[in-house]
Amino acid sequence: MNLPLSGIKVVDFSEHGFVPSGAAALADWGADVVKIERLEGDPMRSVIRNGLSPAADGVDYLFELANRNKRGIALDVTKPAGRAVFERLVKWADVYITNQLPRVRRKLRTEPDDLFALNPKLVFAKGHGQGQRGDDAEAGGFDSVSFWSRGGMGHMLTDPDAEKLVGQRPALGDVPSGMFLAGGVCAALVHTLRTGKGCVVDTSLLNSAMWTLGPDMAYSSITGHEMPRANLTAGTMSPLVGVHRTKDSRWLMLSMLDEERYWAPTCRALEVPELIDRYPTAGERRPHWPEFVPIFASRISSVNRDELEPRLRAEGCIFSFFASPPEVLADQAVIDNGYAMADPMHPKLRLAAAPVQFDDQLPAVRRSAPTQGEHTVEVLGELGYSEAEIDALFADDVIGGRPTPSPTKDRS
Repeated sequence: MNLPLSGIKVVDFSEHGFVPSGAAALADWGADVVKIERLEGDPMRSVIRNGLSPAADGVDYLFELANRNKRGIALDVTKPAGRAVFERLVKWADVYITNQLPRVRRKLRTEPDDLFALNPKLVFAKGHGQGQRGDDAEAGGFDSVSFWSRGGMGHMLTDPDAEKLVGQRPALGDVPSGMFLAGGVCAALVHTLRTGKGCVVDTSLLNSAMWTLGPDMAYSSITGHEMPRANLTAGTMSPLVGVHRTKDSRWLMLSMLDEERYWAPTCRALEVPELIDRYPTAGERRPHWPEFVPIFASRISSVNRDELEPRLRAEGCIFSFFASPPEVLADQAVIDNGYAMADPMHPKLRLAAAPVQFDDQLPAVRRSAPTQGEHTVEVLGELGYSEAEIDALFADDVIGGRPTPSPTKDRS
């Protein structure tokens, strides 16, 4: 398998979902990612346990999603010996990635200049809520606050006449923002490899929301108002674009922008062939758009999905039925392209692949998310610590995650 980041070493000193998911994408692409957790653990591990997301057969799917393909150590960087371990890791790394706020970075001496002094070729990547400048640079932020609420997402996805906001899904802003951060890291690596100089990468949830709502932001910058909600049934758009409902209550999206090409195939699929010759040109169809919409809606509402879908496919129409997550997982395109990766430790668990593939090869979870401190001994050994030194660090509560001794092997 081509893993283009093979040989790239990453220290991931981040928590929750946003920034760790970006590090997970780097790990998917082959980077050796070592996640540092505080001795008390990443708070993400308690989200399901505390009822903030629903449980699923005892699998911490949220932590797996954001931390697959990584190694993990547990480390107290506030102690001198822990700081020494941390500095060795920084010198070892090509990339350092964090979600620490500026005040925390100042306290822990993990600001870019602190780490560049240790490793001048380091890519220093940080992700946070509102941006790196201004008063709110010091303010915390989660996807629910900085992306969904402050970034306009919830507002624009809620019908203006609704009595309550449309509900947000877990990590809806975290996961795409993490991918944006991963892309920035890759760009910075090119810079560093070309110049030999370190680089700071910065991504915020607020900026990610604005990027996602780019057309809305552009419209509002010109008019001073939000973009009107599209009314796809008002006859103001081609009847080949819009949402309809079938007899068995399945929502259908039609999206054929090239009306000249798709007019006849759609009419045949919906069994209204008489409209093809009656309105053969765009000029003849345009005044009748408001009439076509209810005709199409009526035809679609008279049949079930199982009958309509093969007719639309046979005519080459561009469409999709609105799918639930179980249906997405069962989608043959998802299966064929490996978009739902199997977790090696949890037979039923499928994790969404980072949305990039290389050399037509399927992505894979090579390693489940680490248990807390699972690789502490392994990583410190690679950094040059002796077994006696590692034992002393455990004894002084500088590190955590000592492996359970095998009954067939006595460490002493």
